[in-house]
Amino acid sequence: MITVCILAGGKSSRFGRDKLSEPVAGRLLVEWTLNSVKDFPEVIVVTKNPLKFPHLKGVRVIPEPFKDFSPIYGILTGLKRASYEKVLFLPGDTPFLSSKALRAFSGFIPPAVVSEGSRVHSLLCLLSKRHVPAVEEFLRSGRHRISELHRVLGSTQVDFKSLEPFDYTRKSLLNINRKEELNEAICRQAYRGC
Repeated sequence: MITVCILAGGKSSRFGRDKLSEPVAGRLLVEWTLNSVKDFPEVIVVTKNPLKFPHLKGVRVIPEPFKDFSPIYGILTGLKRASYEKVLFLPGDTPFLSSKALRAFSGFIPPAVVSEGSRVHSLLCLLSKRHVPAVEEFLRSGRHRISELHRVLGSTQVDFKSLEPFDYTRKSLLNINRKEELNEAICRQAYRGC
């Protein structure tokens, strides 16, 4: 059994406004991400502001109890609140995740993180509740870089090539940081890969 934790606590500073509430082909951006994990036994959304997600059904929306912004806070909150030992972390701004690729990745032993050649997709990772003490110690030391957390934990890099049979277009790796990327996402959805 596995818990999926969607990280939805960022500032969307590069986007200019709350990107997870942006519409993409009739759904909010975060709803596209949720759609790809609907068959997992537990899905939680960790956010700074749970009031912005009252419409989400079938998921637990968990408030992140830290005032500052850091993906490590979301990870720690998700690990502590997950019902299952294994926790699959996903950024909320990935509208075209392949559920089959996620299932395949979730079969790895944590800690693991998806990579693409030399690029590491740090927020697309698999951790365990047993990592809570290490994450807490990492935060106590004043560190917040998620790539450094993966080094400390010794995360295995899982090259997306091994997941390509489930998503040969690699659309699972598309995340939205800027308005142009949202336009690309809308285009992909409208024309199935334009």
